[in-house]
Amino acid sequence: MSTPPSQNALDAAIAQANQQQAMASDPTASVFVSASAGSGKTKLLIDRLLRLMLPRVGADGAIVPGSDPARILCLTFTKAAAAEMAIRLQTRLGRWVTLPDTRLDAELAALSVPCTEQTRRKARALFAEVLDLPGGMRIGTIHAFCQSLLRRFPLEASMNPHFTVMEETDAALALQSCVESVLGGQPQATVAPLAGQIGLGDFMALAGVLRRDPRAQAARALVSTQPEQAQALLCRVLNLPAQAAQQTDEAFLHAACIDFADESILRSGLAVLLVEGSATAKANAQALLDWLALYPPERAAQWSVWRNGLLTKDGKPRSRGLLSTKLAEKYTDLADALHREATRILEVEEGLNARQLARLGAALLTMAAPVATLFDQRKAMQGQLEYDDLIHRTLSLLRTPGAAWVLYKLDGGIDHLLLDEVQDTSPQQWRIAGDLTEEFFAGAGTRTEEDGPRTVFAVGDYKQSIYAFQGADPDEFRDWRARFKQRAQGANLPWREPELTVSFRSTAPVLQLVDAVFADAQAARGVAEEQGRPMRHITARPGQGGRVELWPLAEVEGDEQGISPWQPTAVNATRQSPRQKLADALASIIARELAAPAALGQKPLTPGDVLVLVPRRSSFVPLLVRALKGHNIPVATLVRTGLADQLVVQDLMALCAALLLPQDDLTLGCVLTSPLVG
Repeated sequence: MSTPPSQNALDAAIAQANQQQAMASDPTASVFVSASAGSGKTKLLIDRLLRLMLPRVGADGAIVPGSDPARILCLTFTKAAAAEMAIRLQTRLGRWVTLPDTRLDAELAALSVPCTEQTRRKARALFAEVLDLPGGMRIGTIHAFCQSLLRRFPLEASMNPHFTVMEETDAALALQSCVESVLGGQPQATVAPLAGQIGLGDFMALAGVLRRDPRAQAARALVSTQPEQAQALLCRVLNLPAQAAQQTDEAFLHAACIDFADESILRSGLAVLLVEGSATAKANAQALLDWLALYPPERAAQWSVWRNGLLTKDGKPRSRGLLSTKLAEKYTDLADALHREATRILEVEEGLNARQLARLGAALLTMAAPVATLFDQRKAMQGQLEYDDLIHRTLSLLRTPGAAWVLYKLDGGIDHLLLDEVQDTSPQQWRIAGDLTEEFFAGAGTRTEEDGPRTVFAVGDYKQSIYAFQGADPDEFRDWRARFKQRAQGANLPWREPELTVSFRSTAPVLQLVDAVFADAQAARGVAEEQGRPMRHITARPGQGGRVELWPLAEVEGDEQGISPWQPTAVNATRQSPRQKLADALASIIARELAAPAALGQKPLTPGDVLVLVPRRSSFVPLLVRALKGHNIPVATLVRTGLADQLVVQDLMALCAALLLPQDDLTLGCVLTSPLVG
């Protein structure tokens, strides 16, 4: 009996996935893994941790003991990912304690670990070893690691060892208090020009950038020490003269209205248009000639006349407002002069806007810098740090020459560093990882054969980098891969760059669509890891159902012309919104599928077999329900009361929230007044 093709494809996909993961989990090599979505990154990390701790076969064939669990550091991107990894590791180690030898040998063989009595004993003892570690296995976020490091070396970091970490809500409230304190102490004449240009939310966001972004620190320091230099700095950025922001708009326009290059050509040409131009051209030409007859100060006062005569409302040079095609061919010099003058007017407008922007920018910086300074002062007085502060303080600690022995102490406590979701790692976080592992590649003589090499392991997916607003830079993904590779190869240590291309999550049609879309070079820009390298995914679910449908876009009909909203409707125009059209189309498709006869050997489709997922409850949901009922299709909507709507559950959730964030007095008050406390 022959094997089905789908089974052969499944076996090939599983074999390829096992080969890729075995190469990536090699405990003797430093590895940088590019892993696609659903390819088993968490399983790979667990396998890597287990193989690091378990005995292995050395170069001479002897069994070499594994690494001490206390000397392994695993950094993930979120607390949820760290918790999931720790739970899965503990679950697997706990299962090994009770497994019979045959089943344990099978799991050890899958990890390329020699199956001996020594390795079995070690595998069963790992559960207790990890439990006995102070604080457990070192699996956490990089912010948690930085927090523990700063508490361990507070003197070297020049900070209070009893600092607390501010949550985002507390930081926002503290920033708002600082904004109110600073703005409340400013005279009204200083605040009024800004009030009409920027909202309070945008102002707070600017103050937040000034206190968080390292690139803004120089501007903030300059504004704090030399506020008069703020405008000069912004003028330099905007390619303006240093004193341009202090020049009034009237003076700037006055200079622009005096004896410009094409004035004489325009005078004579506009006079010709009064004779040969169309009625519209004659009217425009007369207005422009009247403007040219004014003295420069009067011209500046009526600049809009000249500007509107040569530019459209959209700020583009008029192509047919003055010269017809025939006249443009006849008077080419005039056409060229009109185009040059329109371009000059645009440059003048840009100069006016740049000067206004420099003045407003300087005022904003002058107002926002004290807010950031006051925020930092209050934060320091209360011994508080933000999450970004943890990163910056740690990086400063690791790079301060006087605290070089901190790296020496850390170097003796970390043998293996594992990094998860590295596509979302910021440049500062990458530098911390680079500093921690710099001595890993010191070369021969620093480690014995029994100790084994110290390794770096990083896993991520360049395509999934979505946290740029938090500082993530996908280009660092490639840069640090090259750096680690150079360090490892420079020390003659093993280096691997496997790819996990087998997806256990999606079926073949979905993956084929992804590969087809990003086969186009334009679509692949910013998504594909390397330009010109085709993207290829393999499914571990061959033969399973799956389909991708691309529906045509619904046309949005514009308002009918000539119909006043105050007039009663005379006829039914049967106009439908795009949501209504989508609901009707979806209901028709479902009705057709339900009415279709079942395939041979399969049961017929019922309404209970169909699930429609929506991003959120909106006006589309009742439209779809009504359309389905119009086809006599029974509908069960999720409108029943949920578990979280029960008052008892809400009280318990409030208790948990109060325990997690004791600073939230409102939640604590809710707990104290609930039946839990009374």
